[in-house]
Amino acid sequence: MSLLPPGMLAPDGELVVGPTGAGPLDGVTVAVKDLFDVAGRVTAAGNPTLAAGAPASTHAEAVARLLRAGATVVGKTATDELAMGMFGANTHYGTPPNPAAPDRVPGGSSSGSASAVAAGLADLGLGTDTGGSIRVPGAFCGLVGLRPTHGRIDTTGLRPMAPRFDTVGLLAREVGTVGAAFGALVAAPRAPRGVRRLALLTDLLDLAAPEVATATMRTAVRLAEATGLQLVGLPLLDDSLPAGMRAPKLLSVFWPLMSRELWHTNGTWLREADPTLGEGIADRIRVAGTVTDAEVKAAESGRVRLVQRLESLLLEEVAVLPTTIAPAPLRTSSHASLMDYRDRNLPLVVPASLAGAPQLTLPAGRVTDYGTGTSAPVGVSLLGLPGDDELLLDLAAAVPS
Repeated sequence: MSLLPPGMLAPDGELVVGPTGAGPLDGVTVAVKDLFDVAGRVTAAGNPTLAAGAPASTHAEAVARLLRAGATVVGKTATDELAMGMFGANTHYGTPPNPAAPDRVPGGSSSGSASAVAAGLADLGLGTDTGGSIRVPGAFCGLVGLRPTHGRIDTTGLRPMAPRFDTVGLLAREVGTVGAAFGALVAAPRAPRGVRRLALLTDLLDLAAPEVATATMRTAVRLAEATGLQLVGLPLLDDSLPAGMRAPKLLSVFWPLMSRELWHTNGTWLREADPTLGEGIADRIRVAGTVTDAEVKAAESGRVRLVQRLESLLLEEVAVLPTTIAPAPLRTSSHASLMDYRDRNLPLVVPASLAGAPQLTLPAGRVTDYGTGTSAPVGVSLLGLPGDDELLLDLAAAVPS
């Protein structure tokens, strides 16, 4: 029997799996996103056709490692269907609550894991991040969320969405919990490189609502004071990139590359299994199949230029940026307004995805949403170069709670 309420659970999510070893996660409870195999349970990925399939025979590697380190799994949690969403909405199973802002969505696609951790029903959320699926729910629910360097955590036993960008991610209320879990999941730790400055990404800051920009700057100052690093303002995208490639144009780089991956993982299944799919899901997969080789080639060129810019920008720096453009949308928001929010927010999360780089979102307090008059959490992110996971965690741990 799970400790989690039905609204957070995946279709086959009621379970408790005890630890198989002892270590740094002794006593830590974990909510596992329903993209990871848990032995004896079906991995449904938020889809009823997959939910009718056979149970997994073994644990996903990430689940197995957490159990060996002393953790206890307390439930498999809800996800946006096939991990294709930013807000936690699922046509078949509903939307988990956002305990930090009950009138708002929890964020996705690691929605159930974020919901469980924010409610205090699990210490750790095991999720995935392809294009923001840890970072966005982390910000919306007032949590710490790590999208690690691509490839640092084994994805065996994880249902893929876009393997070139998929990562195993972590959510918790405290930096230390994320750090302990990350240490248990990676093959070997890496010594942090030396940095001198925090670079506040001014062009991405300009995309955020004024109250979020203010919270970001306030948190950046606290980070600088706590770490002794100089704070400077710099744009992520500059004249070294193709003409017209500014923050909103990052979508034209990310979408073709991610869509090609999405079609490779789901296109054949869509044609052959004729699955039951929620609103817009089948259309999105079909559209992914129409991306041309020329579009992929152009997008890859843009990705390479972005990576080169990030490498030159962060020689001795770690970047600071808002995690989201605004607090979480209301649960009553229209589909059109949610899609508009998604498209405007993607420039804040896709640089890390495109570069395979780590991004750590941290709670930045609550702000008043002047459209509704209510307050909600927002997050501020640290962005590093690939391999900087330990560096980001160390910097965050230096900030007094």
